[in-house]
Amino acid sequence: MNVLIVHAHPEQQSFSSAMARTAAETLAQQGHNVSFSDLYAMGFDPVSGRKNFTTIKDPDFFKQQQEELHATEHNGFAPEIEAEIRKVEAADLLIFSFPLWWFGMPGVLKGWVDRVFPMGRVYGGEKLYENGLGSRRKARAMVLITTGGGPAGYSGKGVHPSLSTILAPIYHGVFWFNGFQPLDPFVTWSVARISDQERAEYLEQLKARLKHIASEAPVRLAPLADFPQFGPDTKKRFQVVVRRKQEPDAAYLEKIPQEKARLAELRREGFVLEDAFSASGAEAWRGFLRVRASSKDEALEKLSTLPLAYNLDFELYELA
Repeated sequence: MNVLIVHAHPEQQSFSSAMARTAAETLAQQGHNVSFSDLYAMGFDPVSGRKNFTTIKDPDFFKQQQEELHATEHNGFAPEIEAEIRKVEAADLLIFSFPLWWFGMPGVLKGWVDRVFPMGRVYGGEKLYENGLGSRRKARAMVLITTGGGPAGYSGKGVHPSLSTILAPIYHGVFWFNGFQPLDPFVTWSVARISDQERAEYLEQLKARLKHIASEAPVRLAPLADFPQFGPDTKKRFQVVVRRKQEPDAAYLEKIPQEKARLAELRREGFVLEDAFSASGAEAWRGFLRVRASSKDEALEKLSTLPLAYNLDFELYELA
């Protein structure tokens, strides 16, 4: 497997850099071919302009996409950009490694994407989403990320945007837009405020996960085929209200871990879009799901795969 790790941290002794090195070493030890673009060490310039190209389409007005299309046709990318593009084109696994800065990736990494994912060569025309560059190799992508704050702040109930919201421009707008199937992020929380032992444990967890990364199931995002002419989704949205038929008994309680695991699978498959539940001991317990399905029958069929479905009533409402 060809792996490209793109790392963006200015300090080689940082934990972010330690994670990137650990990833590279672990994957190489497994026999994978690892390319490592350490953007700060390379002195990579994130600012786009005519320096991206050795060719010129319009000398009087610079439009980057137009110049990218022209360079694609005439082999006109600057050598340093051509080298990075080739790494992306060869990648079976693309990994972005960075600290979370201002609710996003560092500017040098965003600039790398701006310069290294040119229209025509990497994306455009039919090369989008499930037909994008990564789809040729069934490639996948993930992020290694360090944060300053803890998980509660990014949980969707904290003061910050949820981590899934923060990562959407990368996971949907860079990875999936270009045909790379996204894998769950590897997140290390509050790394400046934890012990050396905790940091060492994070690195061991990373090694363990990467040993099985080739068989890890990706997150399924909606394919372009479901949006004819980029119009509305052909699938519907349903609000599901869940009620218990009877009070939980011992057998029901034993299956709760299986229920959570199956619900996580349905989220990964793109069926469950949102979920919320009353407290487990609430007198009038309710669950609320927003799901994506072609029909009410399809939605009910999926919901019936929940291990606790035998004791649940599902009330579905089609959303506008």
